[in-house]
Amino acid sequence: MFGTPRRTAVTITAVIEVTLAGWVLGHAWIALLAMTAAVTAVDTLWGMLRRGVLADLAGFEVSAALALLAAIGADPIMAGLTALACAAWLIRPERQPAAHPRV
Repeated sequence: MFGTPRRTAVTITAVIEVTLAGWVLGHAWIALLAMTAAVTAVDTLWGMLRRGVLADLAGFEVSAALALLAAIGADPIMAGLTALACAAWLIRPERQPAAHPRV
């Protein structure tokens, strides 16, 4: 999701838009958690299927844990920490392809 500036902008915009819609409906925290879980799940599934990176299974498990915490209405601090783990999984530098110098 964060491989190019365009994908990054689209992903962040989608998360913000859904969170704003959740805020209008009175459920901003749940909407933010749901979008973070969704973005992480999609990106890690893409990593496992398209790029063949089995290590992304751990990221998928973190996103599933976040979705479960949001669904059962668990402690907001634990859900927030799990959401931060999802975000950290998405932005870690080892997941990004090496930058190639332009000629």
